Amino acid sequence: MTLPIELIGNKIRAVRKEKGFTLEVMATKTGLSKGLLSQVERGISQPSLESLWRITKALEAPIIHFFEDVEQSHIHIVRKEKRRQMIFPDSSGTYSLLSGGGASRLAVMEVRLKPGDQAKDVFVSQDGEECLVVIEGELVIRLTDDEHHLEAGDSIYFDKAQLHTVSNVGEVDCLAIWTVSSPRF
Repeated sequence: MTLPIELIGNKIRAVRKEKGFTLEVMATKTGLSKGLLSQVERGISQPSLESLWRITKALEAPIIHFFEDVEQSHIHIVRKEKRRQMIFPDSSGTYSLLSGGGASRLAVMEVRLKPGDQAKDVFVSQDGEECLVVIEGELVIRLTDDEHHLEAGDSIYFDKAQLHTVSNVGEVDCLAIWTVSSPRF
């Protein structure tokens, strides 16, 4: 049986980024090279059991977490109290993953932005599409050279290759649902 190393690597990358660790920090914590860690995250290299143990200890995550979706189940339930919180550099606000994560081809997040908060190019991969739906409040989304004002009930769909910034320009908190194809975080 071949292990789905790409799925495991994606989960390792997601947890590492969630914790705010760089590959350099992980190399220091694990004693493994940045190159090996990068190859494991991209599914190019299969880690030894010892290397995987070092990685999970550095991430303070149980080793079983990285094997949970191995059976290829296409049904994922994320309980409200079990939502993973995401942190993105150069962005403020609260991001809760509503979808399964891992090697999913689609990510759905609940985004909460306080007045003045902004999200800037939060997704690493530039291929795919995004859709943002404003549930409460209002925001402005800047796509390359265009600016769009959205209020509760409005939505916007766009190609991820466009540079974008989402800002809460209102006086109250903004709640939005953000859907991303081909997520890489």
